[in-house]
Amino acid sequence: MAGIKALAKETAVYGLSSIIGRFLNWCLVPLYVYMFPAEEYGVVSYLYSFTAVALVILNYGMETGYFRFASRSDNPQRVYTTALISVGATSLIFMALMSVFINPVSELMLLPDSKLYVWMLAMIVAIDAFTNIPFASLRFRKKAYRFAGIKLLNVFVNIGLNLFFILACPALMKSAPWLVSWFYAPLGGES
Repeated sequence: MAGIKALAKETAVYGLSSIIGRFLNWCLVPLYVYMFPAEEYGVVSYLYSFTAVALVILNYGMETGYFRFASRSDNPQRVYTTALISVGATSLIFMALMSVFINPVSELMLLPDSKLYVWMLAMIVAIDAFTNIPFASLRFRKKAYRFAGIKLLNVFVNIGLNLFFILACPALMKSAPWLVSWFYAPLGGES
């Protein structure tokens, strides 16, 4: 019975951290809709439709494989290292290929004028695929609170950066451009 209670507790922690994170990110949607022109936000939404497929391809079942082989192995750290190197190598190859072939990929995705968006999405997906293995390791080692804490910290950093770049930087460009002009250059719209 203690095993079931522990499983239920861990499942609640993992589930709640995901639900809270997605809800907080969803709260940014009204800001996006208000701040971005419909055609720009449409491009972002269109690009998001590729993320799930790209993540499945870049992870190629390694997260599940890690759980399976780590639970059977007398050296789960070796299984972790192998999985991390494998996904890390394919993520680096993917990033390199996307950097080299960004023009044809953007055209194939029907976004020839949004190469920067396509490239940024590719980099984010590659990094996300790579970080799935350390998160799987935390789940394997039953570190539910650390897993949830890091996931929620990631969400708060993401929200903070969104608010900074969408609200604070444009305001600072008007009042004190010298503070942000060295790294912030809007790609259109209000500067």
